[in-house]
Amino acid sequence: MSTLGDFRKAIEYHERHLKVAREVGDRVGEGNAYGSLGSAYRSLGDFRKAIEYHEKHLEIAIEVGHRVGEGIAYGGLGNAYQSLGDFRKAIEYHEKVLEIAIEVGHRVGEGSAHGNLGNAYWSLGDLRKAIEYHEKHLEIAIEVAHRVGEGIAYGGLGNAYQSLGDFRKAIEYHEKHLEIAIEVGDRVGEGSAYGNLGNAYQSVGDHRKAIEYHEKCLAITKEVGNRVGEGSAYANLGNAYDSLGDLRKAIEYHEKCLEITKEVGDPFVEGRAYGNLGNAYKSLGDFRKAIEYHEKRVEIAIEISDRVGEGKAYGSLGNAYNSLGDFRKAIEYHEERLEIAIEVGDRDGEGSAYGGLGNAYQSLGDHRKAIEYHEKCLAITKEVGDRDGEGRAYGNLGNAYQSLGDHRKAIEYHEKCLEITKEVGDRVGEGSAYGNLGNAYDSLGDHRKAIEYHEKRLEIAIEVGDRDGEGNAYGNLGNVYQSLGDFRKAIEYHEKDLEITIEVGNRAAEGMSHHNIGHGYFSLGQFENALDKFDSAVKVFNTLRSFLKSEDDWKINFRELYDKSYCAKWRSLLKIGKIDEALFAADQGRAQTLSDNLLIQYELALPSSDAIFDSKERMSRFLTELSIPIIFLATEGLAVNIWFLSRGKEIAFRERRLEASITGKDPIRVLLEATLEKIRPDDSAETCEDRTFGRELDNVVPSSGEVCGEEVGNVPLPPSNNAFKPFYDAVIGPIEDLLGPEDDELVIVSDGALCFIPWAAVIESIRIRIVPSLKSYQLISSVPEGYHKKTGALLVGNPCTKQLKKPLEPLPCAQEEVEMIAAILNTRPLIGKQATKAEVMKRMSSVGLIHIAAHGDEVTGQIALSPNPGWTQFPKEEDYILKMSDVQAANLRARLVVLSCCHSGRGRILKGEGVVGIARAFLAAGARSVLVALWAIDDEATMEFMKRFYQHLKEGKTASAAVHQSMKCLRESEEFSEMWDWAPFQLIGDDVKIEFDAKDDVSE
Repeated sequence: MSTLGDFRKAIEYHERHLKVAREVGDRVGEGNAYGSLGSAYRSLGDFRKAIEYHEKHLEIAIEVGHRVGEGIAYGGLGNAYQSLGDFRKAIEYHEKVLEIAIEVGHRVGEGSAHGNLGNAYWSLGDLRKAIEYHEKHLEIAIEVAHRVGEGIAYGGLGNAYQSLGDFRKAIEYHEKHLEIAIEVGDRVGEGSAYGNLGNAYQSVGDHRKAIEYHEKCLAITKEVGNRVGEGSAYANLGNAYDSLGDLRKAIEYHEKCLEITKEVGDPFVEGRAYGNLGNAYKSLGDFRKAIEYHEKRVEIAIEISDRVGEGKAYGSLGNAYNSLGDFRKAIEYHEERLEIAIEVGDRDGEGSAYGGLGNAYQSLGDHRKAIEYHEKCLAITKEVGDRDGEGRAYGNLGNAYQSLGDHRKAIEYHEKCLEITKEVGDRVGEGSAYGNLGNAYDSLGDHRKAIEYHEKRLEIAIEVGDRDGEGNAYGNLGNVYQSLGDFRKAIEYHEKDLEITIEVGNRAAEGMSHHNIGHGYFSLGQFENALDKFDSAVKVFNTLRSFLKSEDDWKINFRELYDKSYCAKWRSLLKIGKIDEALFAADQGRAQTLSDNLLIQYELALPSSDAIFDSKERMSRFLTELSIPIIFLATEGLAVNIWFLSRGKEIAFRERRLEASITGKDPIRVLLEATLEKIRPDDSAETCEDRTFGRELDNVVPSSGEVCGEEVGNVPLPPSNNAFKPFYDAVIGPIEDLLGPEDDELVIVSDGALCFIPWAAVIESIRIRIVPSLKSYQLISSVPEGYHKKTGALLVGNPCTKQLKKPLEPLPCAQEEVEMIAAILNTRPLIGKQATKAEVMKRMSSVGLIHIAAHGDEVTGQIALSPNPGWTQFPKEEDYILKMSDVQAANLRARLVVLSCCHSGRGRILKGEGVVGIARAFLAAGARSVLVALWAIDDEATMEFMKRFYQHLKEGKTASAAVHQSMKCLRESEEFSEMWDWAPFQLIGDDVKIEFDAKDDVSE
């Protein structure tokens, strides 16, 4: 009955057998019934229950001295522990079976034990030992003329050689198994042999032949009513179509497999079905759905204690996050897989985890670490004799050295990979190796050789029906012809790639194909055609991005992966003179995730019609309502594109180039940091304690400089010795003629490293605010007046960190600062130990003003508070660090947030999203305006600044006016006239006023 896959019915019959055996006192029969129940529950995937029944069988067999039954029980336990992934324990039990079989002279049982030991060592990745045991099984089966056992032994040997990468030998053994199964009429074995042959041909890249064999397997499973086998056949067909690039068909088959596994109640195979669906959706570019399915596999694996399956699921999650661009999370999952693989002795999984880690570090740009992990993977593949895995490891090492610019070494490794793929008959791998060699020679400038290799890859892909590989080859050929300047031929190849990506449903690749075609047209000067293709690429990427509904980081990282398409669109519009539309396009790709968060945050405050801000009509309406001029910046290397927006005027466009002889990935950031380093004061280390924690400061601290410029109309030109004059000349200079005498304030939509410019040091006479994008500014400024609270204050100063393993220096000036503000507001601050993370989180959402004076992290701006109670030994980060995720989870109604902490304006600089740090988190959580510091601020200077800032607020000035006046006061003072002291403060978001109510008291 269990052969038919109806395990529930089988259990019902075995339970009846058990009941009868108990009634008549048949202890042997009772034991056999327990054994049969154990086997049925194992087939159901309930391995713990299976073990429970096999142990009962074992207990009875030992009690009545039934040695054969005892051996059978040990075998059942071995198989159950094998399914759980505890291969060491499985081996222990199968060795006991072998011992008993030899003792009682049961040669068939002895052979079967050798076969099970072979399977266990195969699972452990010890392929040489697996082959040794399967050969012993084969020898015994031939000796006793046990043809079924002989066929099973051939099948085991085929699987082992397949894992070794010796696909030719694997096929030879599976064909022998098939021959015997047909001869003896073993239809189940015949189906199994067809399935194994399908997997072997799949491995050599002959997907059409693989499908042919899997369909034969499927037909037999249906014929004999083996629902479990039918599900496996569907899964194998799904994998084959996935390899062919027919992802829709792959998903269809995997869903059929999933349906059957749920019907027969097999959670083990159900988990694998979720994993296969996750892989297919990852190939489609739907990473959210891929992750969702892999997480379901993890859940099931944990539930049934399938440690190997759990590890594989973590590896798949790592691959999905790597594709999404969240490399840190990818590393986290690959490390979990590695931990499990080492724990259960899964050498193959361990090697795979090292490979995944290598790929993740490669994506992060840490090529040295990538090489270290790929070499560990290579060592394991050599140790276990996995030639196919060894080839892949050489290929990955080649890619890493390619990224390092060592193209000769890359070629050396890719040639080793190629040699192995030819040896083992892996045609898809062979094609991939040719493609990698083509990319390496392209980087060397040997374009003719690159074309030769890419054409070889194309030939193989067409031969084996690898549509995905075929498309990739066309794309690479297009890239080479682009490098050669043959743009028409490049377009021709990219169009072939596009045709295939649309056919197979690979949306991410489709978007890149559109982009590459656009790049070709742009190079030809056909900017209208280029625009059309870049627009198509952006639409595809926006569609894929819309699948990412929850995780903030997912959207940010995904947008960053495809930044060049968003930028190419507005550059094309500039080329054809569509200045306004270029601005709309540039803003469409700016701070998208922040705008998404704001739409959700202000859902109750904004009409649903305001949820869309992409049309020119809506933008035009927004521009007519402007009360303050705006400059929108977009950079290309050292070039700065500037749009000037002012009420009642047409949008003006200017372009300038920063004067500097700097090259590199981010030349503006290099120039900025060099400028700051140049003006750093020599005695900076001796100043009052700054409010910093985290890594050592590097190239972020500005210093003194004469900044009282000459007046030219309303805009003062900085003197020639001002280190920031190049930034003035490139950004403010081009639009100074557009500023009227009444324009005393300017809003800047910055870009890239320009977000870290201390604009107050660039231009002193004008109040300046920063906004991440026009859309986010419109959303913030459109919120009804009553949405943000006008009263209530949360003041936090000098949190106590003495309990930390490495305590931070106390900030006495920070405490004085908030006490001074508390006196103005007539409230009580949270100081020292009172300023716990939990208390701050509790109060943040109920106040109109938040002021935090504490240590800030120099990379993200995240804030160190007092640890929550309840920790043991030393507090963990989650006990005291106010993280971006903590802030963003809050529902803020604050009109103004003042982050009087070092580096509170810092974060990751991303082309699409801007600066992703603590300040952005407060905006996303609902704060209307955030005052931040761009570098490590001096404690005493900051206290003086804040004293004047709140005095000006109390006088009724807006936040931007209060910032401007406070800076002026410090700049003109004797003690704090250096730029180090007065220039780091920057207001982000809207301008606001604070109401000072004498009755306002937030203390409890």
